[in-house]
Order: sequence, then C-alpha cells, then structure tokens
Amino acid sequence: MNTNNPIDKLLICRETDIICTGGIVFIGDGMVGKTHTALNLASYRKGAFYDAQCNNLSKSVNLEFDYFILYSNIEKYKVTISSQLFILPGQRGKGEAGEGLAFEDAIDMYLNVRSINDIITLILTYSLSDIRTFQNLEYWLNKAIDHELISDYTSIILLGTHLDHSISTSINDSMIEGGKEFIIKTIEDKLGYNIGHNRIYSSKISNLTRTGIGDLQDNVSQTFFHAFEIEKLVQSQMANEQSIV
Repeated sequence: MNTNNPIDKLLICRETDIICTGGIVFIGDGMVGKTHTALNLASYRKGAFYDAQCNNLSKSVNLEFDYFILYSNIEKYKVTISSQLFILPGQRGKGEAGEGLAFEDAIDMYLNVRSINDIITLILTYSLSDIRTFQNLEYWLNKAIDHELISDYTSIILLGTHLDHSISTSINDSMIEGGKEFIIKTIEDKLGYNIGHNRIYSSKISNLTRTGIGDLQDNVSQTFFHAFEIEKLVQSQMANEQSIV
C-alpha cells in the first residue's frame, strides 16, 4: 500500500480483495438530470430499466443522496468500490423561505452531514439539449473550488445528459474537449493541482433509454482506480508474493 496516499484510510487490501470507499458529488444547473442519473447509476444492471416514478433516493429538503457499490476484477483481485452519492441543488444562491434549499444552503448542510469527507469523483452535469447549462459549468466549477470539493486526488467527469432529445444542439465534441482543457487549467491556476488528462472524463447519456450509463459507470470506476492507485497496488502486492515464494 502507498502510505503517502492521503486516502489510504479508505482502502482495505486483503489476500484477494481490495475495498475502497469515497464520495461522488453531482453539481450543475437544475433540471439537467442529476437525480435521475444518480438513480440510474446506483441501480444499474445491464438490460434492466429504472422506473423514474419509484424514487428511492434519500432526501433532506433539496439535498439528495444514495449509496452504491461497483465491482471490478484485476489479476486475482476482486475490487469493490463503495460510494456515497450526493446530488446538490442547481438553484443558485440561497433559497427563499418556504421554497426549500438552494445551492448555498445545501452545501452547508452537505459539509455537516456527509459521512464520507473525501470526494473521489466530481460530476459536472449539463444538458446536451441546452447550451446554457454547458456554459454555466464555469460557475459550478468555481463553486466546487470555493467550497473545497476538489482535492489533489479528485477526478472530474463532464457529463452530458438528455442524449435522447431530438432538439438540435451546438454542444459538439470540440466544445467538450475545450471544456476539459478549461477545467484542467482552472484547477491548476486556482488550486495548484495538475489533474492532467487522465483524471478528466466525458460521458453522454440518456436517462430514459439508459444509453451511456454503462460507460459512465466505467468512468466512475476509473476515477476510483486512479485515486487509490489500484493497479500500482496490485503490482506491488503480486511482486511481494513472488519474492516470498
């Protein structure tokens, strides 16, 4: 195990099992599908469909959360990723009395009630059918930085939803790549972290047809693999076993 890794406390390595735990936070405008995506991600099974009418996400006013587990295999090891999902509201500022929580209210609650402090994956969410939600990711990225939601082991997923919409959009792959470059530069300039291209991912999904949900799940797994340096850990463990033999 790499004892210099600040999140080693969230990593368990046994003879044939590796278990890692961390937080995943969705952030972005309202009505872009953050909650529906989290539900699909948490309940994902190939060939199965989630019923959006059966919302089993826990909710405290406008702060929603769930738990999910992903499994992977590398060499002889079964890797278990255990995560807490948080969905922050997309309403800016503070909410009016009686209207629930806006972002600034919910972020304070989140920082106090979260059971997992370490955010492994920040999912910047926008709608492919509304270019304004893509442009607004600059605002949400800055909010994530201001509220210390990004650490030097956090990876970013740039997530476009509503892939099933027939509405024409000018959010093309070139713009998405430009957005990734902007995120990398902003984080480096403001936090001094060089996250690099191997820690920023992009996904496009439809929550209605579940197109792309499997790819999103794979990207989430990769963010945990990177944060906990799983491949390096496995190589080290196997080298130790061979030296003993």
